[in-house]
Amino acid sequence: MKEENLYPDIKKWLGSYLKDRYKGYRIETTSQTSRRSLDVVLKEKGIIIREVIGLSIKVDITGILRRKDNVKLVFVEVKPKPLTLKDLGQLWGYTQLVNPLESFLISSKGLGTLEYLFKVLKREDLLYYGPRRKKMMKVARWDERRKTIDYDSLIPKL
Repeated sequence: MKEENLYPDIKKWLGSYLKDRYKGYRIETTSQTSRRSLDVVLKEKGIIIREVIGLSIKVDITGILRRKDNVKLVFVEVKPKPLTLKDLGQLWGYTQLVNPLESFLISSKGLGTLEYLFKVLKREDLLYYGPRRKKMMKVARWDERRKTIDYDSLIPKL
């Protein structure tokens, strides 16, 4: 399956996940940021985030949460293959720069080599981000049949 074919279902899941988790925010999800720079898409929506201006960040699916003048982002990187350290590094870079509210790496083919990294080597410390390293990126397998993440595969557990 092509990566783009996963976007509609993952975008729908993300919208539901964010609505359940962040009451009081107006929620929007978009996959426009997979084809066009994040700063351009946000500017068209009237959102200016200093950390993304001029960078060519292209996030597969972006969640936008708004409450009055407060705007928060959620990133989802999607892979149609088993995950690798390179995939984690891509999301890590975006996440370190922008400090989104949440950040997900999702694969329809499983955790791949990252499974060894997290389950055997116990290196969940690589998932921390933010100014005080209190947030963690989340990694999971996408269940195509159920159209949701496989919560049993989720690292770290919610």
